Amino acid sequence: MRRALLALAAVALVAGFGVTASGADFISGSKSPGNAFGAAGDFNTVAVTAGDPGANLRGTVALQAAASSERGIAGVRYQTSPAGAGTWTDACTASAAPFTCDFDTAGVADGVRDLRAIAVDQAGYTRTSAVVASRRIDNTLPAAGLSDPGYLTGTETLTATGSDAGSGLASLAVEYRPAGGTWTTLCSGTSSPRSCALNTTTLPEGSYELRGRATDKAGNAADLAYTRVVDNTAPTGSIPGPPAVSGTDATVGINAADGAGSGVASVTAQFRPSGTTTWIDVCVDTDAPYECAGLDTTAYPDGLYEARAVIADRAGFSTTTATVGIRIDNTAPTTATLTNPGTSLAGNVTLSGTAADAGSGIAAWTVQYRPAGTTTWSAACSDAAAPYSCSWATSGVADGLYDLRALATDQAGNTTGSSVRSNVRVDNAAPAVALADPGSPLGGTVTLAATASDGGGIASVTIERSPAGANTWTTICTDASASYSCAWDTSAVAVGSYDLRARATDNAGRSTTSAVVAARAVDRVPRGTDVQGVNGGSISGRLEQRDSIRFTFSEAIDPASILAGWNGASQEIRVDLTNGTTDRMDFLDEAGTARLNLTGDADDLNLGGNFITTTTASFNATIAMSGTTAVVTLGSRINGTMTTASAGTIKWTPSAAARDLVGLPMSTALVTESGGTDRDF
Repeated sequence: MRRALLALAAVALVAGFGVTASGADFISGSKSPGNAFGAAGDFNTVAVTAGDPGANLRGTVALQAAASSERGIAGVRYQTSPAGAGTWTDACTASAAPFTCDFDTAGVADGVRDLRAIAVDQAGYTRTSAVVASRRIDNTLPAAGLSDPGYLTGTETLTATGSDAGSGLASLAVEYRPAGGTWTTLCSGTSSPRSCALNTTTLPEGSYELRGRATDKAGNAADLAYTRVVDNTAPTGSIPGPPAVSGTDATVGINAADGAGSGVASVTAQFRPSGTTTWIDVCVDTDAPYECAGLDTTAYPDGLYEARAVIADRAGFSTTTATVGIRIDNTAPTTATLTNPGTSLAGNVTLSGTAADAGSGIAAWTVQYRPAGTTTWSAACSDAAAPYSCSWATSGVADGLYDLRALATDQAGNTTGSSVRSNVRVDNAAPAVALADPGSPLGGTVTLAATASDGGGIASVTIERSPAGANTWTTICTDASASYSCAWDTSAVAVGSYDLRARATDNAGRSTTSAVVAARAVDRVPRGTDVQGVNGGSISGRLEQRDSIRFTFSEAIDPASILAGWNGASQEIRVDLTNGTTDRMDFLDEAGTARLNLTGDADDLNLGGNFITTTTASFNATIAMSGTTAVVTLGSRINGTMTTASAGTIKWTPSAAARDLVGLPMSTALVTESGGTDRDF
């Protein structure tokens, strides 16, 4: 039975390399006369030795064997088996020298396995190598551990642990690096646990990565890592002020920072009466911006106090700031006055007064204003040192009546106001005025509108015109009401370009002229003046090639407003005719898809006679414009049947979409062919 199985395996191996056993009987004679063949097995000259891939294997392993035969080697097949079991499975196959192939060890379970190689020659003879015994497959990562040191200060002992149930632990290392940098090995070895000291005082403060790295004998590696902060420096800070506090909701700000270290953990504010020795905790703040807020200073007598802050970082270092003096002052300034500035103010006005305070001292003397009769005060100007005076730019407020007062503020924020000086008028030099742009071009009657304002009130607004650039102004109208507008009949002036402006006069007789709205064109509405049919063909009264229609305008028309992109040069178009009581003619672009703006959308050219016998007809045509005339000339007929018409009169309704050279739209008034009734074509 065993021989039969071996025979079947040999056949399969031979077939796997494309070699077929001949099955022939052995005969006497040999190409190797030096060999003595006593049996069939003596013809097998295959030799094979499996290479040793190493004691511990992981991932993809290159298997190699030495194989030879007098007939040449067809291939080598590698097999593995659980150690000692003899249950072989294929690992990989090599079909050409040096007979190397890749064995994916992940395809079998971790453990100890035997390996062998089976070589087959070109005649189908096979030989199995000696077994390479007890090689360990290990694709399982080792276990790694590292003690967590927390914040890194001074010299820290770092302890790593590692273990591996497979090939065994090859190395255990403790490593560190600046966050994102290059790893440095602190210590390493083959045993676990492993401890080493990290002197953090030699490192710049900041974030570092730490890891314990375990590697097994098969080359598998595992890490346990932490990101921790090196901090060997105490935090810094100060109390910047204020010099005085008051009220039941006072705030004292504190500066605190810890550089690149562990960060500020807490800020504790302390104070004591000046000259005493016992510090009193006032508040603790753990979040930036650091401050003591909501302090009730009224619980303490007015006077001088000392303040400081104790700043602690998360690594356990602390700093006590320098001591600063702070005054508690809940008493308002004793006096505040404002010298009478007069009843009417303009421009920059110097205001003066006095202030006094027996506690923390005057911080600011401020003049405030409000529109007379209102309640909200605004600052006009301020001074911080006696004698108190400041300049108020009254041009920064609207003309009108105002109340004024002086407000004295001490260093603690307490205030005292002077008596109010009421109904002081601010009246600066000139009103403000602007003229709205009426657009261009202008035709017919146009509404001109201006806006004007003045603290003392506007008496009137005059709107004026001048030929563009001439600066010779003529009054169009004057309006004394707040709408400041009027109607300008442009038909009363010559066609041309005009500058416009508005001039406002206030109740005090001061006046201001607006910016000029420059170069606004006055034009007449363009219109059609005549239309004529011209016979250019051979038969009078019949529409045919070379007949034309001449359109005359009151002024030059923009060709592009008749046909998009047209510059007036000869242009191919299409003419369509519709049969009716009197035939009608329409004008389209060369493709026949878009109407020309020669006639109104619903008003084709009325030819005043009957020229076609079919329902419709079409011609190729051209259009050209020169000066105030556009001429359409018929070309070849596209379709339809023509007849000879009697005398008639053409009627033309121009399109409002056509515009003159300044953009005014055409009048749509009906134009009737001038001259006597005749055959037009």
